[in-house]
Amino acid sequence: MNAWGVLSYLLLGGLLGAVGQGLRFIVGLKKKYDESSASGRDLKEIFDYRELWLSFVIAFLVGAIAGILGVISHLGEEITVDFLFTIIGIGYVGTDFIEGLIKKKVFLRAR
Repeated sequence: MNAWGVLSYLLLGGLLGAVGQGLRFIVGLKKKYDESSASGRDLKEIFDYRELWLSFVIAFLVGAIAGILGVISHLGEEITVDFLFTIIGIGYVGTDFIEGLIKKKVFLRAR
């Protein structure tokens, strides 16, 4: 595999990871909407755009790493739809896991 092939798998994995984060964002947006409705606050007050962009960056990196590791482990094999959905799932779950660790670490320091 040449450098362009590696770069293309990095980008593909990163974009698929970001798609997974997009699905996670939709679920989170619904929760934030319900929270804003219950509290009477505007959704813009509750929603944090910096956290959203950080989540997409993390998802892109997680997806890129998963894409490369998946390609290395299946070197020479054709990319299947299952592989693509797996990377999307890794972007969803991996980002959730990493953000959970970050938030737990930050909240533990604040106490």
